[in-house]
Amino acid sequence: MNLFAVLTDVAVIFFDLLLYSMIFSMKKDTLLYRLMLYGGCGGILFFYFTGVYLWDIPPSLASTIFMTVPSFVLFLALSRHKGSRFLLTFCFVDTVTLIIAFIGRYVGVLLHGGSIAAFFVAVSLFSILLAVGHRHFSAYHVLLDTVDTGWEMMAFSTVLIYFALIFFAAYPKPMLQRLEYAPCWLVFAAVVLACYGVFLQSIHKTLRIQAQNERLEREKHLYHLVYTDALTGLFNRAAYVEGVNTLERQRGEHTICCVMLDCNHFKRINDNFGHHGGDLALRRIADALRAVFSGMTEQLFRVGGDEFSVILMDCSAEQVKALLEELTAELEKASAEFGMPLSVASGYAFPMPDESIEDAFIRADTKMYQQKADWKRRGRQEAQP
Repeated sequence: MNLFAVLTDVAVIFFDLLLYSMIFSMKKDTLLYRLMLYGGCGGILFFYFTGVYLWDIPPSLASTIFMTVPSFVLFLALSRHKGSRFLLTFCFVDTVTLIIAFIGRYVGVLLHGGSIAAFFVAVSLFSILLAVGHRHFSAYHVLLDTVDTGWEMMAFSTVLIYFALIFFAAYPKPMLQRLEYAPCWLVFAAVVLACYGVFLQSIHKTLRIQAQNERLEREKHLYHLVYTDALTGLFNRAAYVEGVNTLERQRGEHTICCVMLDCNHFKRINDNFGHHGGDLALRRIADALRAVFSGMTEQLFRVGGDEFSVILMDCSAEQVKALLEELTAELEKASAEFGMPLSVASGYAFPMPDESIEDAFIRADTKMYQQKADWKRRGRQEAQP
């Protein structure tokens, strides 16, 4: 019995099982499952060598009977992933192992070093693979748990490559017995490894994209928390200040209209309908603002308890008046629907060339309170006998 031939087989099977155990995820990471994994791998090694060196079964047949099939059953039983994900992973590992094992034996023949050269070449290639590919395998492990689509086509392609390599390596007789075809097989194997290399690189890119998307989602969520009013869903005062400052820097030639609005009789609504009714009134006003201004602007703000502001771009005074009349009609419909009086006082102003946007909002706010005072005065006059 050639010692280095045995060691080469041990190395190939050991690295094959090690590589797969690094990639796949067990159903449960418990002592029992690990004992089943290590015990199963030990059994595969034992029966393979028993078949080859005691029962004189040809290595190609013994690898199928005592290694490929049992390892497939073992890892399928223990793996958390089934179907195409498992099939892709299994065939990928076996394909890489098959290629490295053949390269080791082929180099041994070419160098006339036999099993000694085959052993050292195979161990060296496996060591390089594990050292270089470790981070890729970790990324692949993550990909198995996070990506739900695209596995079927990859698994189908990998299975075809796997069986093609086995067929051409073993039939009509082992490749080492027809070395004139070995270079063609090695070129094919090199192309396969290059494709797998691209695949592993794409895994890293996919994970980077996922990480970027997750970061963007977190930032978006944080932005929503910081700049959105929880009650109405409109932008809050912090967003208003930020928006005004940004618009001031990018003012350019645009015509800007600053609109201020205040809910009428809000204290009476709270007194008559409770704070829940007051919250409902504010939400209905916010809904009306979205319905009227959604086609004109997204800059709708709740800047105080019952105060709202709107920034309109490139609107004329006539358009603003029409929008405010439409808002009044929308609130009248809401009043009839919910049985509470809903209306707003409003004021608007266009910033003059030498005036800041904030000063224009102050003028709009003044006009709004003038309208509110006029409205209250008319109400008192109408109430007098």
